[in-house]
Amino acid sequence: MWILYIVLFTLPIIFGASRDFFEREDYDAFGDRLAITENRVIFAENGAREFAIIENPFSSNPVACYLEYIYVDSPRHANTSLDYVYNIVMGSKQDEMEPVVAMIGETKQKEFYLIVMIMAYSPGCTNRLKRTIWVPVSFYELFPPSALAVDPRGTFICVVQLDSTLCIDIISNTTTTSSNYQFWDKKQFFHSRALAISEKRRLLLTAYRIIDEEKKLIPYLYLADFSDPSNPLLLGMKNLSSQYLKQERDVFTRYATLSLFLHETSNMIIVGVPHLDCIFIFSMEQNSLSLVKTHVSPEKNVLFGKSVAIMDSNIYAVLAYSLATLPWSLSQIQVYSLNETVEMPKPLFIFPNNQQEMESTDSQELPHRIVSLMAWHSNGIGLVLDAGNVLLIPVSPPGYCSASIKKYEDIDIYKPKSCIPGTRQISSSFGPCMICPPGYKNNGSAGELCVKCKTNDTFWCFGAAINEIDMKNMTSYDQANPYPESPHATEFEDILLQNIFQLPILNLHCLRISPIFWTFVGICCCILICIIIKILSCWSKSRKRQQCIQKILSHCDVIGEGTYWLGGLISLLVLILIIFACKFSISFTYLYPIEQISSGQRRTVSCDNTLFNAKLTSSLQLLSTLKYEEEKPIFTLLNGQRLLLTVQVISTGYTCKDLELHTIRVRGLSIQSENFTCSKHNEVLTVIKLLPQHVLNMQLNLKGPHFIGGLRLCFTAASVTNSDAHSRVQAIDTCQLFFMSNQTLTRNPTVNVKMTKVINRTAGFTLPNETTYTGLWLPRFTADTLTDELLFSLGSEYLRYVPKITTLDISITESEFYMKNTQEPIARQYEILFSTILFASKIVLVLNE
Repeated sequence: MWILYIVLFTLPIIFGASRDFFEREDYDAFGDRLAITENRVIFAENGAREFAIIENPFSSNPVACYLEYIYVDSPRHANTSLDYVYNIVMGSKQDEMEPVVAMIGETKQKEFYLIVMIMAYSPGCTNRLKRTIWVPVSFYELFPPSALAVDPRGTFICVVQLDSTLCIDIISNTTTTSSNYQFWDKKQFFHSRALAISEKRRLLLTAYRIIDEEKKLIPYLYLADFSDPSNPLLLGMKNLSSQYLKQERDVFTRYATLSLFLHETSNMIIVGVPHLDCIFIFSMEQNSLSLVKTHVSPEKNVLFGKSVAIMDSNIYAVLAYSLATLPWSLSQIQVYSLNETVEMPKPLFIFPNNQQEMESTDSQELPHRIVSLMAWHSNGIGLVLDAGNVLLIPVSPPGYCSASIKKYEDIDIYKPKSCIPGTRQISSSFGPCMICPPGYKNNGSAGELCVKCKTNDTFWCFGAAINEIDMKNMTSYDQANPYPESPHATEFEDILLQNIFQLPILNLHCLRISPIFWTFVGICCCILICIIIKILSCWSKSRKRQQCIQKILSHCDVIGEGTYWLGGLISLLVLILIIFACKFSISFTYLYPIEQISSGQRRTVSCDNTLFNAKLTSSLQLLSTLKYEEEKPIFTLLNGQRLLLTVQVISTGYTCKDLELHTIRVRGLSIQSENFTCSKHNEVLTVIKLLPQHVLNMQLNLKGPHFIGGLRLCFTAASVTNSDAHSRVQAIDTCQLFFMSNQTLTRNPTVNVKMTKVINRTAGFTLPNETTYTGLWLPRFTADTLTDELLFSLGSEYLRYVPKITTLDISITESEFYMKNTQEPIARQYEILFSTILFASKIVLVLNE
């Protein structure tokens, strides 16, 4: 015993420098103040000096009652009433007609008792306290008794004190006390933290062994048999870690908490060691413990394991005390599958999430902090918040999610709510609904199952689909055409020769308009005429006709100046070429400018669809360069054109009520905009906003747990003209669709739009004509990561259900350069006329020579 007294004397000195003691006002100080069974919830509110009791909390008509501490008086000591409750427990399978509630309490006289309240069933809120049992417990400074437990039937209660273990048998009405020094740990002093009792009266205890020689505090799990309380038997002990706490660290901080939960049905025990950020799962078989699983959190220093629980559906829940889930909580409950075999599995889901939110309390705004977790027989969980509130989250049936909050003073009960569109819940669970698998949909009427989509070329099924979406009029398009290149030949003489002497034989239309073809036809006719003349010369009677024909042909002889009748035939062939050359030249003058001619007009002139009377050049120019006076009006028109932005959120459950539109100014200043229109049709949310300027950042906030299948951005603007300056800005009509097949969009998509000015300068066809300018805004859309599927595929699917807001950032900027396209005619009228005459004279001259 002398070791015990030495430790009791030295620990207050050793721990005097500790900085993070539990405060008496903390709702997780020294133990849990919340006890839950299927039919009752009791919460000890020390600030109000009362118990908040909810009868039938998970029925359709719960009854909220209150029992003040002053009514829990000692039957043996007058003027002794309860003033402070350290922790409280109830048996999960006890007789509901006579429930038993046990607690460690402190009186106003600073005396400590194990208090047992035996209550009588009453449908109302009348005083149901049947009798109480008060048993004194020992108390040492810095070591208030905290390890308290009751068996599932509520008939056997034990509390592990610093020097002894006290047990009460309600049925036999007997109390036994066993020395810890002779029983739990015969060699080393230890400090108990958490306790659990099975139906067979097996005691499970987590405690720190303090090894005096090495000055270390090592966490252990003990198993003992208390079937005979007068003769308890230690069955075994498990070292939970080789890592230890130094003595100067206070064991009464949250850092040093050890949590414990016994799942009676499966005989599984889960132990949390938050200072190691890990949990251990053991299997209890008869008189031994075997380690089944070790789970280490990838996040460090988050007090993972401060509270733990195992549920019937092969899942377990762990409190990560210092891991925030904003904006609701500074802590989170992580739920895992027991079937996972990896050392660091990913959660199935976490609480809170975007379908199961927390609300502000009367005493505290968000975010809260979860200080303890507990479970009961039907697989739900109960949470205690630092704000002094309790959250009860029961299991919801398939097709529902525990999301609708019903308030009963300081206790909030989550009620079933239908799954949001695009999700499903195929089994009973206290977690969120999960999205439909790819190729399936749920508009809310499919119950717990999703139905297969019926898709085709126009009806698409997006990720987390609500219904098929008609995409016939929701594709990407751009009214801007690529600026053409100049023809290969930019000299009119070359173009004229190419078209005169071109003989396309594969296309009938091209053949019909080919000059050389008709020349060949003329040659054939000439040969035929020669044959006719030769035949006529054979008959003397026809010689006059022959001479007449030859005389006519001789008069047509331009080449030989009337010398030869054959020259007349050749002259006719030359005339055909000249006529076609003139026809082509006249038509060529109308092939300018290119924006005013169609491909049909080109085909009537030549078989070359790319033929036009224009030389084209393109160049990038800095916006900061000085502009000529004649260029300034087009820039003024472009800068003044009002752009209309249309954002379509496709395949989503969001409505206009969920939308907030913000304009982000410099230095992060956000201004909420009300000047926009919003509508929804066929699961497509459409937002239309007239942009105040061409360079700005916009943010669309969509509040709620819904998903987005696709996104479409459109820019439209009317044409603007300045007739005096011969300048015109073209209308804008361009759209870009963003989506990933069978996937949902990320919760924070960012679309960058780079606006580039395109200036088309068109010189006049005749020199006196004015140069005209046309302009166009050319947007280029780029998007950052559209989906988080890669992250989800790596095992973090639970992150899909965490964000409360989907934030679409649209950044519209202007390029530092502008595109300048210049168009000039290859040949003007006088040049075409001169070249045509020159061509005709050259042909005649060549033939004369």
